[in-house]
Amino acid sequence: MAKLTAEQKAKLKALPIQGYMDWKGIKYVQESATSLRGVEHDSLVVRTNRNQFVWNSTGYSGDLVNFIHYYELGKGDNDSKSEALKRRMAYGRYVQGEHIDVEKIYEAKPNHVFDWQKIRKMNDASDAKRYLVEERKLNEKFVEKLFDQGKAFQGAGFDYAGRKQTGPVLFPWHDVNGNIVGADKQGTTMDFENFSKRGTLKQVIGGSNTRTGYNLGFGKGNETLVLFESPIDLLSYAQQNHAQLAKENARLLSVSGTDAKRGGFVINDYFEAKKGNFNKIVLATDKDLAGCKAADFYNHFGFKNSLTKKEIAVVRHVPKFGKDWNEQLQHGQSGYDEWSMDKNEEYLKQLQMYQDEQSEQSTIKRLERQPNKQESKISSVGQKASWQQKKKLTPAERKQANRAKNKAIIDQAVEQIRAHKDDPRELKKLLDFTAKGLQYSARNTLLIYGQKSDASLVKGYKQWQAEDIQVNKGEQGIRIFGHPVEMKTIITNDGQYVPWKDATAEQKELANNKKLPVQSRSFYPAESVFDVTQTNAKAEQLPKLLPNRPLNLRTEKDPAQLERAYQALSKYASQLGVKVLPASPQADQFLHEKQLTANGSAKGAFMQSRKDPSNQQIVLRSDLTPTDRVHTLAHEVAHAKLHGQQRNSAWPTEIKEVQAEMSSYVVSKSLGIDPGEDSIRYMANWSDKMKNVPAKDFGKVMNQTVSASTEVTQFLEQHLQEPQVKQMAHQSQNQQQQSSLRKSR
Repeated sequence: MAKLTAEQKAKLKALPIQGYMDWKGIKYVQESATSLRGVEHDSLVVRTNRNQFVWNSTGYSGDLVNFIHYYELGKGDNDSKSEALKRRMAYGRYVQGEHIDVEKIYEAKPNHVFDWQKIRKMNDASDAKRYLVEERKLNEKFVEKLFDQGKAFQGAGFDYAGRKQTGPVLFPWHDVNGNIVGADKQGTTMDFENFSKRGTLKQVIGGSNTRTGYNLGFGKGNETLVLFESPIDLLSYAQQNHAQLAKENARLLSVSGTDAKRGGFVINDYFEAKKGNFNKIVLATDKDLAGCKAADFYNHFGFKNSLTKKEIAVVRHVPKFGKDWNEQLQHGQSGYDEWSMDKNEEYLKQLQMYQDEQSEQSTIKRLERQPNKQESKISSVGQKASWQQKKKLTPAERKQANRAKNKAIIDQAVEQIRAHKDDPRELKKLLDFTAKGLQYSARNTLLIYGQKSDASLVKGYKQWQAEDIQVNKGEQGIRIFGHPVEMKTIITNDGQYVPWKDATAEQKELANNKKLPVQSRSFYPAESVFDVTQTNAKAEQLPKLLPNRPLNLRTEKDPAQLERAYQALSKYASQLGVKVLPASPQADQFLHEKQLTANGSAKGAFMQSRKDPSNQQIVLRSDLTPTDRVHTLAHEVAHAKLHGQQRNSAWPTEIKEVQAEMSSYVVSKSLGIDPGEDSIRYMANWSDKMKNVPAKDFGKVMNQTVSASTEVTQFLEQHLQEPQVKQMAHQSQNQQQQSSLRKSR
């Protein structure tokens, strides 16, 4: 392939993001002459005059290649951009082949000059008021006051993509001198066809001065600055806290997104005009990743009061209910929690960690799907069959077809798991998935991984509904096995098992006459479950929904916490009838002579008497670090669970060792301990031996490993979580008692 010339490279770099979006059918709305906003993800903004994008909720930004890489392909920072470059090249060929003059079609338009007088405003503001009161649940008197004081207006109605829109609410931006220098436009017609995610039009009017935003003053309005992401949130907060705001001489500012640095501009403008004496900044942005990121700006850039020369204090306010202030208002809730900036940073890290885990899992290369014959047959029949032909199927035949389809999906998932046996790195990904603790059986955990390796929290449709969360329309369910059901079953002449309720009248008659055998057998019905990413769950719901680790030893290096984990593992061992011996010189000598590891003497050993298999003991070296001590005990406990009392003795030693190492990896990972590269190398050494295991046995090896890991991690969660909760409750009670004592004094 010939190298591109400098001119060709320049043309590729100049390809417009807007043109690519049009080509691929990625929906957007035109917010201004130079600004587009995504419909599916409304935090996506494209600046057409710069040919750059920013995806506010993720922090990603850049040119067309970055847009394809991050937004369209959903890749992470460390993933190769080769596919994105190929797609840009394909778009370039399309433009060239169609002889499209992209420079002319998508030429940068000059910035609008904002002119408040030219914006049409209606005398009848009933649509705007109705929207704010009925849809946004703002107080009617409060809304009337806003319009009376010129803090809100109604614009003229308009048509958008063939649908009539009622007059929008206009929120004028006043600068420090009281001049209107910009405005927000908030639609009042619910139109999910054109504005699918948000449901209404929302934009900044072109030419607005982005050194400020919609703002309201309470009292003098020059001592406390409170920042919000939208005018609606600003008004919702103001309605709930107006008395306090007046006392604090607060000015509330909407930055129309997450451009929090606007607050700094406003403070500087007020100080320069000698109209401000700000000594406090309150960051009231949304309680999600983007909102916390915006607030975090003030954790790194300090501001000083130019009059007192003192640093301006910064705190964070988050709603007690929901993600933002209007959501809280709509649910009839009120109040806020005040966070320090350190707490905001900690919460941001948790949200970022969750997103990073999702991004990491989503970049795992899935094995190419190779449908088996049964699935291909069903797919082919399904494509050829007309609606009328499908109606001719009896209920029994439809159920049988569905069972066959489910079986094909499940069989394929099992095949994907079997394909992992030759690659220790792929095994690691499977074990990392297991360590998430999805609270499913070992078999179902493997099935979930085989179908959706980036799953993090899985529930059934009705379980999600019980959490007031809805599965997104059109999502493909993950097939797992449900609870066993005892069913009366007829065995046909060709060996098929037909549940009695699905049998034909002829089959039932033959069975009653004992011409067909009948037996009761356990049937595991296939069920559909869905991951949290397939639902409308919001970021603020994640801490409650996601299973908590009993400890996070990656961050909590407290020796007392490590000791708790060690004691809990010892307790689990004792329930298996295994005694964990205390460290001693004799034990060290025994392990030194054992020479089990490539690095020297063994770190630990599980011992079982041949004469009396019930006599089982675990011994560890005395010189292990606290973290290594926990990991090693987890390894030996896995041996006790999997191979004690001569269980599973048919497996050769190398298989037993890799089972124990994989299980201890999962247990350590679930506790927040990173087993490290040594564990992976150790696992790789044993997995070389596993390549000789027949593929049919690999599923059994993994099922036993995952089953043992799940049992241990569930035991740890139960026995480590409860004391922690009790301790927290005890501390809370003591604090309340001390507070009461202080008040009584």
